[in-house]
Amino acid sequence: MPSPEPRTIGEAVEACRLRLRAVSQTPWLDARLLTQHVTGLDASSVIAYGDCVLDRIRRKRLLELVERRASGEPIAYLTGKKSFCGLDIAVDKRVLVPRPESEELVLSCVEELRGTSAVVADVGTGSGALACALAHFLPDATVIATDISADALELSRWNATALGLAEQVLFVHCDLLTEVDASIRFDAIVANLPYVASGAGAELAADVRAHEPGVALFGGDDGLDVYRRLFAQAPAHMKPGAALFCEASPQIAGGLKRVAKDAFPEAAIEVRNDGAGLERILICRLTQAARHAAG
Repeated sequence: MPSPEPRTIGEAVEACRLRLRAVSQTPWLDARLLTQHVTGLDASSVIAYGDCVLDRIRRKRLLELVERRASGEPIAYLTGKKSFCGLDIAVDKRVLVPRPESEELVLSCVEELRGTSAVVADVGTGSGALACALAHFLPDATVIATDISADALELSRWNATALGLAEQVLFVHCDLLTEVDASIRFDAIVANLPYVASGAGAELAADVRAHEPGVALFGGDDGLDVYRRLFAQAPAHMKPGAALFCEASPQIAGGLKRVAKDAFPEAAIEVRNDGAGLERILICRLTQAARHAAG
């Protein structure tokens, strides 16, 4: 006999959890987030009102979303948003889903620039999550966000406006820094660029492979091609003493450090671990001497 349809909010969460437990590493969280999305309730209210009846229309919508999640569609695409550094960032299939690891990239930059009126670049902004978080934590800074995708920029502009940051974040449609005004010099350049090696797609999670934009994932044969191009363009836009903050996977962090050393032989370069103890963030501080050598 088939299971009866859930009647209450609590029953709906449990039914969704059971449906997702074979396909998701976080079935209860996914079930709760989808229920929040459909009902408009926050996390605590979903629990507090668990005995309340879920109306037929919302129940039908919830079960439809659960089936899409069961087929592998990322939860953030289903809800249309992802929390990043405490900000609600709108996301859809035009952009990658912001990752928690990238929050550490933002905070590494913020801890060095807090309290300053810095000029910061977010190269390859995608959803605008990094740019908006930088502007949020550095209220006196100016952030210039670039992306090669006009579709991504449409969404990132929307996010900046929705978060009240439109006057602080400027957007440029270009490949890396190619169309940024030549007179602009940055105190920091932040970049989470495509870094998956072209032959490593099978190592990605199935939902990432199937649903997230490949142009934002793959960085050539060794995963470092886009960073090489950024390192060639960056010196002309960096102030003396400025820094590059770059995200990488643990698999290519060592290679990225070697590429950075080749590009900036006089720079101070370090690789920081993420919260899981894995190499994740490269910081390259370009001294005045290094800037002239690179140029």
